[in-house]
Order: sequence, then structure tokens, then C-alpha cells
Amino acid sequence: MPGPHDNPHTAGRRSAAAFLERFGPLLALVLLIAGTAIVEAITVAPESRAFLTTRNFANILGQWAFVGIVALGMTFVIILGGIDLSVGSMVALAAGASLYALNGAADAWGPTPAVAVAVAVCVLTGSFMGAINGFVIAKGRLAPFVVTLGGLAIYRSLITAPAQGSEIRSSVPRFGELGQTTVDVPLLGPDGAGLSIRLGVVVFLTLAVIAHVALTRTIFGRRVYAIGDNPRAARYAGVPIVGTTILVYTVAGFTCGVAALLNAGRLNSVSSSSLGLFYELDAIAAVVIGGTRLQGGSGRIFGTVLGVLILGVVSNMLNMLGVSTFYHGLVKGLIIIAAVVIQPRKSDA
Repeated sequence: MPGPHDNPHTAGRRSAAAFLERFGPLLALVLLIAGTAIVEAITVAPESRAFLTTRNFANILGQWAFVGIVALGMTFVIILGGIDLSVGSMVALAAGASLYALNGAADAWGPTPAVAVAVAVCVLTGSFMGAINGFVIAKGRLAPFVVTLGGLAIYRSLITAPAQGSEIRSSVPRFGELGQTTVDVPLLGPDGAGLSIRLGVVVFLTLAVIAHVALTRTIFGRRVYAIGDNPRAARYAGVPIVGTTILVYTVAGFTCGVAALLNAGRLNSVSSSSLGLFYELDAIAAVVIGGTRLQGGSGRIFGTVLGVLILGVVSNMLNMLGVSTFYHGLVKGLIIIAAVVIQPRKSDA
């Protein structure tokens, strides 16, 4: 809100920055969809056009739901003023641990109890690793970048070593049904027919709603924003910095565990060396593109969901244009830099 001594130019600049921060991701998504549709209309024959269909957008969400779930946890971390580079490795370790537990429990108790054990192990492993990150950062007063960069290497090694870098397979076919489950949504398909939505999409959107409520309607959420905006003032105000930090990173670990569970169930196996690779890049990209400031103190879950959709549409567009996957990282990197450049700084807000 303009102050009493702001001139019209300064007030206008602040209003524009506030509008861009609030509606920029949505505007970017709309323009991107419109631009992609135009490109498709120019380059693709009418009978082969499929971009502007509910099925295509359902596929985009299905492909990016795993990253989206991780990005929800990353949103908490970045609003707090931190970063987590270990999320991809946590996904791999949690997924691998769940399959080892699944196979062992299946031999001892049978397939049904084994699936329950795998679910618990996966989510708890992710949450525990996140709590470790938060504890070391908060109690050791170490930079999140350094701690989670170390975690990236440590967690990946903890699963590639026992697996010898190879694939870990499930011995319980029923577990594979978990990641392949779909939910039929009527009236979304072609000609009003039903459309099958993957379970991962349902979980992603459900967790997004829960995360939004947690950030905007709870004391915990207010504390996260307060610490990210001004840690010293938050400490003087009696905000429990250590406890909140540990809980935020635990939330990030929990989302990694959920993403790991759905990933492992999708193929009923885990590649110890490749699962979760570059999840940290994609999750951070989605959060930043969605308008969350890397300096902390500001951000929205809705923006992160839009960021995931933007990345998905960009990837879909590049595939449609036949752009080599080797260049997809280049495009993502440029988008991240552009998103950070246009973000208002704390001093400008």
C-alpha cells in the first residue's frame, strides 16, 4: 500500500509489482497456452492437433504430479528462507527403502501387510530425512545450501550402495497397482465422456489444498512467513525458530516420501541411480516460477501449482516441436533466471 510520502511514480511501480507478484504466474500460463496453441495451429495438421484437449492436460498433470508433490514441500522451505537440494535423493532413498521393506515383509507376513509396511516405511523415511536436514540446519546454524547439498550426495549413496546402482524390484504385484490407479472423472473427456485421472494427480491436488490451508490458516503458516520475512524480528517476537525450521523440512521430506511411494508403485520397481534426478531443479523452478521469492517471506501454494503447469506445458510444447530433450534443461534454466529477475525484491515490496 503506498505510503504518505510516495510519489505517483513510486506508488505505480509498487502497484505493478504487487499485481505481477499475485497474477504473474497465471498470466504467464495463459499466454503460454495461447502461444503453444498458435504454434500447433501453424505447424501441425488439423487432424493431428491434440494440445487443447482435456486428455492432453490430464497427461501433463500426470507426468508432473510427482515433481509437483515435491514442489509443495519446497514451497514451505523457500518461504522460510531456506533451500533443499536433497529432495531428489530423498525420493530415491525412500522409494528404495520401501521396496526392501516390502519384499522382506512379504516373505514374513504376506502381500497385504507388506504393502502397508511399504507405505509406512516410504513416508516415514522421507519425513525422517527431512527432519534430519532441519535439525542440522537449525541446531547447527548451518547454511541450508551446504547441509542439503551434502544430503544430496549422502542419501543417494545410501540407496545406490546396497543396490549396487542397479534396479530394485518389488516381489508383490499388488504394490504396482498403487501407482497405476486412476480415478474416473465424468464430463471431462471428449464429447462429455469420462476421463481417467491418475492417482498421483489426485494426491497432488489434495495435498495442494491441505498445504494452502496450513500456510494461510494456521499458526504454523504464519510462523513460516514471519521467519522468512525477518528471522531476527521473528525470534524477538517469540517465534520458535528451531522447531518451525525442523517441522518445515520434515514437511518437505514427507512430500518426498509421498512422491517416492507413487513413483515406486507406478513401475513396481526403483532405479537407485536415476530415480529423482533433477527433482530439486524442477521443484525449485516450479516454486520460483510460481512467484515465491528465493529470499523468503512471500509465496503461495496456488502459484506453485501454476509453476508446475507452466513447466509441464513448456515440456509438452518442446516435445511437440521436436526439440531434443538435451535442450530442455537449457530452457528450464532460462525460465528460472527470468522468473528470479522479474521478482520484486524485499526492499521494493
